[in-house]
Amino acid sequence: MIVDSAYYVEGTPAKQKPVGLAEARRRAREERGFVWVTLSDPTPEEMQELRVSFNLPALAVEDAQARHERPKLDQHGEHVFLLVRTVRYDEARRAVDFGEIDLFLGAHHAILIGRQSSVALSSARARLDGRPDLAELGPIVAAWAVLDEVIDGYEPVLDRLSDDVEETEQAVFQRGLDQGERIYVQYRQAGRLARALHPLQEIVEAASEGRIVPKLPDHLRPLVRDVGDHVRRLYDEVVLLGEALDRLLNANLAGVTLRQNQVLQKLSAWAAIAAVPTIITGVYGMNFRHMPELRWPIGYPLVLLVMIAVISVLWRNFRRLGWI
Repeated sequence: MIVDSAYYVEGTPAKQKPVGLAEARRRAREERGFVWVTLSDPTPEEMQELRVSFNLPALAVEDAQARHERPKLDQHGEHVFLLVRTVRYDEARRAVDFGEIDLFLGAHHAILIGRQSSVALSSARARLDGRPDLAELGPIVAAWAVLDEVIDGYEPVLDRLSDDVEETEQAVFQRGLDQGERIYVQYRQAGRLARALHPLQEIVEAASEGRIVPKLPDHLRPLVRDVGDHVRRLYDEVVLLGEALDRLLNANLAGVTLRQNQVLQKLSAWAAIAAVPTIITGVYGMNFRHMPELRWPIGYPLVLLVMIAVISVLWRNFRRLGWI
């Protein structure tokens, strides 16, 4: 479904906007400026119509229809295909959600396809409208608008995930709670962020070094290099976060093992204490006839005193050792 479209002439969107693929294609064929078309979660039929209307590469369209693809930048003749992963933090579930933006660049068109990325799609268009000096450079500037918007979206997500990790650390070290499952989920989310960011470093480097056609204009390259610096910084932060979670997982496991040992110590101590009266009463419970102590007047209180004395000695020793 088309959610946005515009026709840029000399860096400014024309007042009369294309409303359908046929009209957008006709505008692109005029070879004056370029057409911007945004689709959100298109159906296979819409993708086929899009491919035919703009003569898009079949392999690129196939990649756009596949899910969970890694970020990539491919050259298909005169067409450029860019795939990036978007991120969003769900406060209700305290989880990171991933979306996708596919960008098809041609001589006179920039086609964006978003999957669970409606905010990023509209914001990328807003960036382009805010820089008419860049928009007049042609469709290639859409690659910068998309990359810049998507990378900026990683910052708050990473900050929020870092806050979650901080809370988990407090639960592990200050409250002594078992956070194994929570740490595993956070570690997995950090890994997915790393896998989404790592290929973007190569993508931005390829674009800034002019390894795609059309090449970036000279005054656009500093902006793309700035995006690359942002990507590398975020990737380094994600790697450090993953390492911190790995250490936290080991610390949590050590804490769980320590608490289990403490429980076993307490059980062992009380079992040893309980064994004393159990053994003594077991012996005297056998009711043998030839037991001299049975005829002693002080036999019963003496046995009780012996049990109390042994139990007291064991309790004091275990208490000194910190077992109880």
